[in-house]
Amino acid sequence: MEQHYQFLRTILILITVGIYILILQNAGLVPQIRPMEVQSTGEGLLIRGEVDIPNTVFIKGVVDANLESINGYNKFYKDPRTGEFYVIPVTDPYE
Repeated sequence: MEQHYQFLRTILILITVGIYILILQNAGLVPQIRPMEVQSTGEGLLIRGEVDIPNTVFIKGVVDANLESINGYNKFYKDPRTGEFYVIPVTDPYE
């Protein structure tokens, strides 16, 4: 019966590298990738990438809610609870 020393050696090397990475992360030498909690002290924040906010957010100022870019022009939707159709009108208030 032929033994696969190359396969066993590769598996042992991968296990060893994984253990060393865990040790270095616990020692603080290798950064850990995990969710972070950010609290603002009043000045603005520049955030790049995707942000998941599971709570309420209070916004001071104006936020653009461009319905045309979200759902197009005058889309109809069906309410799953009542079965009625409703529309979110997209009109220009200055016309």
